[in-house]
Amino acid sequence: MRKLLIVGILFSFYSNLFAQLEVKIPFSTAISAHIVKYNMKMDAAYREKDLERATFLFDSLVTNHLSGTYLDNFTVNTIKEEPITFSAYEKPMFLITYAAWCVPGIGEIPALNDLAERFHDQIDFIVLFWDTKENLKAKSKEYNEHIQLVYVDEKTNQDSHIVNKLKHALGFPMMYFSNEEKKLLSIQKIETHHSSETLSNSYNIHFNSLSKGVSLIIADLDARGLLNDDGSIDLETSEQDEDENQGKGKKGKRKDKVGEDGRTEEERRIDEEYEKYKREKDSLKGSKRKNR
Repeated sequence: MRKLLIVGILFSFYSNLFAQLEVKIPFSTAISAHIVKYNMKMDAAYREKDLERATFLFDSLVTNHLSGTYLDNFTVNTIKEEPITFSAYEKPMFLITYAAWCVPGIGEIPALNDLAERFHDQIDFIVLFWDTKENLKAKSKEYNEHIQLVYVDEKTNQDSHIVNKLKHALGFPMMYFSNEEKKLLSIQKIETHHSSETLSNSYNIHFNSLSKGVSLIIADLDARGLLNDDGSIDLETSEQDEDENQGKGKKGKRKDKVGEDGRTEEERRIDEEYEKYKREKDSLKGSKRKNR
């Protein structure tokens, strides 16, 4: 009996230890490992016009492989041309990737503006345009002041391997919901509807869709005890827990050692995964050409 008690205590100790030492998998690494097979299955679903199958494949990829990974520390630019990284945003993130030439539903931006007006104290609302500064400026007046508009011009951005994952892998427009540590809670496609919808109907469609992401973030904060009675969030508690449980530095960020090449181990691993992804993609293209 005594031996069983000791074994139980040791099991409990090591279970808690391993739970605390969470391995942070970058989003770019996870998408690299699964995107080739995913695209093959999606292509087959679209050829057969099986939209239900396509939806299932997307949801399965997100649920089983992408949720729980961490957004890479990606560099974007503001309208003032000041570069900023994702790590600079301290609140949970509601990120939409877009392009100026995308035509949103007539009620989409008004719905997003209302949500940002209401929840900007708890959430950083960010719209990332895969576009130029000039095109972003032309769109900026449509958005609420609490929505942060940023852009990426692929011709000048240095994070090309991450651009490939965030833009080209899943496409856009796309919504990413993460906590304050940039851990992905979910990824969703933006709702679409026929262009003939009225403003009222379009607003309701988009508000219901966008609010699911807000609800997910708020529920996560509440579940972790970070939501105060007045609706504000207590990020200091989150940072203290992160420091105590995982031995990290200021604001819960891991202080990775930088090698002689100026990159951390994580950055090198991401590059290796990207090269592996490119080789697999090129190999598949070669096989398709031979079969023609």
